[in-house]
Amino acid sequence: MIKNVWIATQSEGRFLLLIGVIFFIYALCVGVLVQCYLIPTVFPHFNLGDGLVVFDSTGFNQMAKIKAAEILEKGWSVWELRPQGQSPAGIASIFYALWTPKPYSLLPFNALVHALSGCLVLWFLRHYFSWKPALLGASLFILNPAALEWAAQIHRDGIFILGNLLVLACLMQLENGLRLGKKRALAWGLICGLIGTTLVWVARTYWVQVVTVIFFLCACLIGVHFWIGKRWHGEA
Repeated sequence: MIKNVWIATQSEGRFLLLIGVIFFIYALCVGVLVQCYLIPTVFPHFNLGDGLVVFDSTGFNQMAKIKAAEILEKGWSVWELRPQGQSPAGIASIFYALWTPKPYSLLPFNALVHALSGCLVLWFLRHYFSWKPALLGASLFILNPAALEWAAQIHRDGIFILGNLLVLACLMQLENGLRLGKKRALAWGLICGLIGTTLVWVARTYWVQVVTVIFFLCACLIGVHFWIGKRWHGEA
């Protein structure tokens, strides 16, 4: 029985990885199409430069170019996560310095972030539905036109959403670990929580306080629910 469960888990893991690769390829292709062709060629009147249409993105783009030039001149010691207080510019400057100071150099990173978020949504839904409706729900998230703002532009929302989803994954792993008595689930939950909180801090520092409060409230509810359930089964 344990062997069958392990095989099923491995199979689901491979399927999730395959879906993640598909999500990544889709997000990357759409990002390239939108930024490098549709905006400059089909909708040039919306183009604010370099295939960007969001005003914030143009500001991040200019900051990143300045910081990338400074890095190439003085070395990586001058890199900042938040040049002029903006983390999207700091992240973009890494790719600008390593590749080329153009927004399309950030597209693979944006696609990876979006694909990881889609995989997490699929993983969440898989806890409550079969693969088909779970995949449909995750696909709606990936295909959401609003996602183009962080997949095809320079924005903080992609990292922010991924961070919040990882915190949610932490809570789900906490519940799974307590309910099933799996220490590995608790360990993975802790890792997801730490990474998710860090990403939220990178994207929007002030939201860490909100995440912390929500996390501890939910963790207390999960703990109380587990304790009541354990006592109920013990008395039964």
